[in-house]
Amino acid sequence: MEEKDETMQETPEEQTEPKDELTILREQNMRLAEELAAARDSELRSLAEMDNVRKRLTKEFDDKLKYSNLNLISALFPVMDNFETAMDHISGDNPLEALKEGVNLTLKQMRETLEKYGLQEIELNIGDEFNPLYHEALMVDCDDSYENNTVLMVLQKGYTLYGRVVRPSKVKVNKKN
Repeated sequence: MEEKDETMQETPEEQTEPKDELTILREQNMRLAEELAAARDSELRSLAEMDNVRKRLTKEFDDKLKYSNLNLISALFPVMDNFETAMDHISGDNPLEALKEGVNLTLKQMRETLEKYGLQEIELNIGDEFNPLYHEALMVDCDDSYENNTVLMVLQKGYTLYGRVVRPSKVKVNKKN
């Protein structure tokens, strides 16, 4: 029976070994828990930073959209000033001629300003071929002196902005029977 007692009894080395392993495992567990907490904290910080970047970019985009026409509007101030000056100078001998001259100068300045910002008039003459990409037919007429599907009259000028039609030319088109 002594043999059994000896095998059942543990030596001091054997008793400390499981405690050491248990201590090591606990320390590893604590270290892993700290690393997990740090990783979670880092993840939360990254998410918060991404949210702040998204909010900042959204605000910047909204501001750019809101103030995108600022340069154009500022460039039109002299046109408004010219209209006001023309109105102030209408008097005396020939008010209609002064008004006509002032309006023509202002219209010229306005066209130049809009051209500076990419607006171009769609070139169109009587007799040009109708193009549905650039023209809108409002009226149809039959005139034997012109080919079929040609422009007979320009009712309203059309414009492009950097090549994109922003307003088609409104025209009367020839349709032979």
